[in-house]
Amino acid sequence: MKTKEFKITSLEWKIKDKNHIETPKWVVQDMYNRINIKQYRNIWLPFNHLESEFRQEALNNNLSNFKATHIFDDLQNDFFITPPPNNCDLIISNPPFSIQNEILKRLFNLDIPFAMLLPLRTLETPVRANLFEKFKDDLQILIFKKRIKFKGCTGSFNQGCVWITYKLSLNGGQVQWI
Repeated sequence: MKTKEFKITSLEWKIKDKNHIETPKWVVQDMYNRINIKQYRNIWLPFNHLESEFRQEALNNNLSNFKATHIFDDLQNDFFITPPPNNCDLIISNPPFSIQNEILKRLFNLDIPFAMLLPLRTLETPVRANLFEKFKDDLQILIFKKRIKFKGCTGSFNQGCVWITYKLSLNGGQVQWI
């Protein structure tokens, strides 16, 4: 996938890009608790700029070895070519929804445990259904009982969302409502 070139500042792009939505703190805290985030040694937050709740909560949990990367960080870290940290044992984030097929394909190819916050409609397409079917023994889907109001979104941007997890073996079965 070709990296986009941006001529505007990162802050301007962050404000204008429809893919940039900020995850509420409670969503991140809940997942960090569910997966016992402190057990992981080398974590990659591939879609998280400096102010993201994923990064802030990593700092709040005194996680010493995590790497937060994002195109918003002025280094233009592209998820599709940026390698995960050495010995990465967890990837967790809220990726851009518009390119989730490509993101999920790369995640499965990396074969590293992950948790991705995605829209509920992620479960609806044949392309993703076939991909999930291929990895179904290692997947868990956590479905939110209520829609998430993402930070910084104007209007009524509420989304039904799910956590798609891979190789995390969370208690509660392959499909859960949270």
